[in-house]
Amino acid sequence: MGNKMGNKINELRVTLLYTGTHWIWEILNMLISGKAEYVSRVPERDWLDVEGDNIEQVPSPRTIVTHYSIQDLPSSVFKKRVKIVHISRNPKSVAVSMYYYLKASGHYGNNFPQTFSEFLPLFLDEENHVHEYWFPYVQEVETFCREIPYYPVLNMKYEELKMNQHQEIKRLAQFLEIEASDSLVDEIISKCEISKMRAVRGGASTGGQPLMYRKGAVSEWKDWFSVTDNEVFDKVYEEQMAGSSLTFTY
Repeated sequence: MGNKMGNKINELRVTLLYTGTHWIWEILNMLISGKAEYVSRVPERDWLDVEGDNIEQVPSPRTIVTHYSIQDLPSSVFKKRVKIVHISRNPKSVAVSMYYYLKASGHYGNNFPQTFSEFLPLFLDEENHVHEYWFPYVQEVETFCREIPYYPVLNMKYEELKMNQHQEIKRLAQFLEIEASDSLVDEIISKCEISKMRAVRGGASTGGQPLMYRKGAVSEWKDWFSVTDNEVFDKVYEEQMAGSSLTFTY
């Protein structure tokens, strides 16, 4: 990541991994500022994956976002004990979101599967998977937290954040050592509704459908998975996650 990144890592506030990126980024910034107001910069400006060494130009305190696996983060993150907020989401919803985004964005052109059932094997195939392979990603975080339990990592679940927003945002504030009143949390919840973020942030769309701020529903995957898809997925999940204690809400 370069020497500059190492020199500036002490200014990072939070490193975020993977799911629910844009949503939690807004929540974090509002908590840190103490105001339920959208920051002027776009989320991608805070992405370590995109900005690299240029991330030092982002004003402090910094809410740095990344999709890197925990083992690929700069070593200076751990030397400086940067707090990590990790968001996980049930993998069936992850598969649907990945399919929708990749198809709508046109990254793979006409070769991309036209149906979700055609896409699913590419999500599940360990050797020939498309995009990120979900299973080792979450297992690396699980292993890290088990082997280094004293490192400051807050594991949050997308579904819990959706269903118990006030409680989970309070828990996040406590982890960040931020005093957040009930009224501030309620204002943040209101400002971070998907429809409001979509209106403010806009973003790329295709066929009139947003790429980033779509639905965010917990159980939408049920509208996409056939019975056969579900059986195939469950079999691979059982094999890949053998020995894991992770659980998800579907």
